[in-house]
Amino acid sequence: MLSGRSGVRTPSPPYCVRHSASRRKTQDTQRIMLIVDSHAHLNFPEFQKDLPEVITRAKQHNVGYIITVGTDPDSSRRAIELANIYPEVYATIGIHPHEAKNITDSNWQEFIKLIHSDKVIAIGEIGLDFYKDLSPRQSQKDIFIRQLNLAKEHKKPVIIHDREAHAECLEILKRVMGSKIRGVAHCFSGSKEIAQEYLKLGMFISVAGPITYPNATTLRETVKKSIPVESLLLETDCPFLAPQAKRGERNEPAYLVYHINELAKIYGLSVEDIARITTLNVQRLFGLNIARANADAEPETIAYPIRNSLYLNITNRCTCKCYFCVTSFSDYVKGHNLRLSKEPSLEEILSAIPQDVHIKYKEVVFCGYGEPTLRLDIIKGVCRYLKQKDMYIRINTNGHANIIANKSVPPELKGLVDCVSVSLNALTTKEYQEVCQPQFGEQTFDKVIEFIREAKESLPYVEITTVMRPNIDIKSFQKLAQDLGVDFRARIYNEIG
Repeated sequence: MLSGRSGVRTPSPPYCVRHSASRRKTQDTQRIMLIVDSHAHLNFPEFQKDLPEVITRAKQHNVGYIITVGTDPDSSRRAIELANIYPEVYATIGIHPHEAKNITDSNWQEFIKLIHSDKVIAIGEIGLDFYKDLSPRQSQKDIFIRQLNLAKEHKKPVIIHDREAHAECLEILKRVMGSKIRGVAHCFSGSKEIAQEYLKLGMFISVAGPITYPNATTLRETVKKSIPVESLLLETDCPFLAPQAKRGERNEPAYLVYHINELAKIYGLSVEDIARITTLNVQRLFGLNIARANADAEPETIAYPIRNSLYLNITNRCTCKCYFCVTSFSDYVKGHNLRLSKEPSLEEILSAIPQDVHIKYKEVVFCGYGEPTLRLDIIKGVCRYLKQKDMYIRINTNGHANIIANKSVPPELKGLVDCVSVSLNALTTKEYQEVCQPQFGEQTFDKVIEFIREAKESLPYVEITTVMRPNIDIKSFQKLAQDLGVDFRARIYNEIG
């Protein structure tokens, strides 16, 4: 069972206190994975004297790939030249709205030939800038539309510059590209409403150095509440917009470390989580096969970290078909590929768990792309091993264990499991049938309630959780939890992991 990020909730489960401090400390020093600067201008004069050193520093700070963005025909050609010299550099070609007034039929024809270069992965930076208005607005719109059509013809994603031109930019995007667009709104600093407009189009959003500025409270709040990390890219926009710690200096890709630390705080994730997820997002948008440089993005993920918890993915089978379940539209949770070709054995699961699990993580959670209690004997075998290390253990479940095993399961988990989190997304049998489509029929809802009651008698901590879907009556779920004597946690709709 997949759990969402916490929304409304009652007190947290009582994790083992004696290990929590050391685990949190270890989490901060975990290996940072490969990250990608999705928008840099290494083709600008500011990098002419020391570009090799800049790229070396980027690698030293785990920036494995840098997308160098064109802003006119000359800088686009230079981006391609750099991409052909440096394996870790990719290029985009684009005409920035400031340059729209300088485009003639002749240099446009030369420009469009650049798209055939092997390392050109997108069209950008393109869009509208009504803040500086360095080109006439109609010229900006005309060249924007021409480039969108170029991207459409060659099936390339787009990198969008939108400054004080939100309505016009979105109108042109929708008119030319349709309702779903492969692209990114770069260097985002707008409102939650603007963010939502781009997200509705299926686009990504990237943030740059301003996310670290002390006065960027509104931007951080917008990112936290309105931009899912699964739709986020990292960028420096260097040589511009250095992060707060480097204000006044030339920006460069190595400084992404400051962005990633700030974003980890904003999302309540680890730096590894942000690195892994955003690198996968780059792969999804630009089609680059780079996520496999991150071990945790490999297929057949059995044990996967999120924040300071270790999750175990032991089956892809499930006894529900919830209409909102992530398994119906993605193989990934927080950058981890959870699709299994076969169910792992007990030995394979134990091998996937780090020897120092009790130092690195505050808990181990049975939660993958299926219902873990379908493999009850495996759960018990893993728990016996983990209890030797004094681990706190949680099971995320749909509560079908009793009906699956045809017996009372909670007493068998006593002394092995510390917390059971039951996903209960309905208040009645009829609603449960419609929302969750359980394979066991109409008896299932009552059996889930029975399981919750029995778990309350056998285990230290039990909670029920509910996905906050539109028009859901959260207070009624809270009352149900209170009547059952367990805690309640609401999970944010479409926020997984």
